[in-house]
Amino acid sequence: MERIIVTLIVFLFIYVLYAITVIHNKNKIKNFEKSGQASFIIKKYELPVSKMNMKNFARLIALANSFMIALTFFITDFIENYILKLLVGFIILVPTILLCYHFIGIFYKKKEGK
Repeated sequence: MERIIVTLIVFLFIYVLYAITVIHNKNKIKNFEKSGQASFIIKKYELPVSKMNMKNFARLIALANSFMIALTFFITDFIENYILKLLVGFIILVPTILLCYHFIGIFYKKKEGK
């Protein structure tokens, strides 16, 4: 139970940090579509940037990033060896990033069709 609470704290901390530094920063939200994660999703799923609400898009990416980091933290917290922890964390993080960004791209592609 303690690990779940710590994982939720990590999730909230990462989301709030991302929200303060990116979503609520007017200079960074203007250029958000040029960031690596946003440009990856926009280019791969050919999303129209002009029709997108960048603040909502940034919030969804922030939620996904927070989830990915918290999930990786939760799983690697069970491992004692630091080298193995890094290896397992990397192995978990890469497919999770691709999967979450895929779901975001599909969501916005379907939203575009409506």
